[in-house]
Amino acid sequence: MIGAAVVLAIVLFGIIGSMLTRDPLAYSSHFVEPPSSAFLLGTGNFGEDVLAQLCAGTRNSLMIGAIAGSFATLIAVLLGGIGPYKGGLVDEISNAFTNIVMVFPMLPLLILLAAIFRTNSMFLVATLIGLTSWPWAARCVRSQVLTLKERGFIDIARMSGMKDRKIVVTEIMPNMLAYVIIVFVVSLSIAVLTEAGLSMIGLGPDPSTNVTLGSILYWVMNSTHAALPWSLWWCFIPPGLILTIFLVAVFIMHTGMDQVFNPRLRKA
Repeated sequence: MIGAAVVLAIVLFGIIGSMLTRDPLAYSSHFVEPPSSAFLLGTGNFGEDVLAQLCAGTRNSLMIGAIAGSFATLIAVLLGGIGPYKGGLVDEISNAFTNIVMVFPMLPLLILLAAIFRTNSMFLVATLIGLTSWPWAARCVRSQVLTLKERGFIDIARMSGMKDRKIVVTEIMPNMLAYVIIVFVVSLSIAVLTEAGLSMIGLGPDPSTNVTLGSILYWVMNSTHAALPWSLWWCFIPPGLILTIFLVAVFIMHTGMDQVFNPRLRKA
């Protein structure tokens, strides 16, 4: 509950804050000014409002994380669920493909793909992250399906003449819903952190047109008056703090969800 409350607070900060603050891409003549009554978190190297950029960056980073997490979860459920339930050659092919992708260095591949498909689209960046972050989740989903398919209620469903598609939809997936939610939450947090890393090296969405937490840190390191050597703490501490709090909150929420949904971890 604590982790979920913090995550919700960050989501609301990004959504509502973007509606109440200035245009994050609007520049002014107030260059590198510390926090004041006019600019609550000061201004950056180009006179941009740091608070406005922080709100918009939080919203956009979470949006990228949600899209990437959805793609990764969908692929993991399809490859990790259909193969082991069908068994035989289908399972061997899907499992072999997952294993091959898992041992492949995905981060260098993601950096290469991001460099090739340079675009302003946040959706494309989220898609690339999602397409390269599903293998671990597919392995976990596969182990869950292999356990569930041997349960008695699945045998009863087969003996009653229920088709495989209906068994998967009505019997297996409801028993995996909690686990799928956990997979999505973890995939979302990984995607947010990955986007920040890509944007910091200039391979995320175009930082001149799309504000993310990573793009804020990109300008911190690459502007003419770089914030780090100039000790402009109000430019780089807030986005770093938002990322840290979000990841810690997701970890706490994941741990709590695991204790609630996993019967072996429930307290008497």
